[in-house]
Amino acid sequence: MFTALLIASLVAPSGGASATASVDDLQTDFETAIACRQIDGRKVWKGDIAYYIQSYVYEGEAAAADEVADAVLPEDNTPETVKEFEEACALAGSAGPHARK
Repeated sequence: MFTALLIASLVAPSGGASATASVDDLQTDFETAIACRQIDGRKVWKGDIAYYIQSYVYEGEAAAADEVADAVLPEDNTPETVKEFEEACALAGSAGPHARK
């Protein structure tokens, strides 16, 4: 299954990805991330480097892909945003990586 990662962070003050994580690092992290509860109807995953949230990518009237995501880097987001992702992923862990579903 092909998965894609759009490198962006949600509400990022710095406007970009972490200086310590490369695009390849984030892509690999996303491919092995664990599925969490949805936030506002969007799929969420937890990786070792970042959280990931389903992107709003459309082709015409329909979503382009289910597993296109934006990286949400804890160091680039507010404590409130990070807490929301932590809570969504609090029960994650038993489902396994999303790419294997």
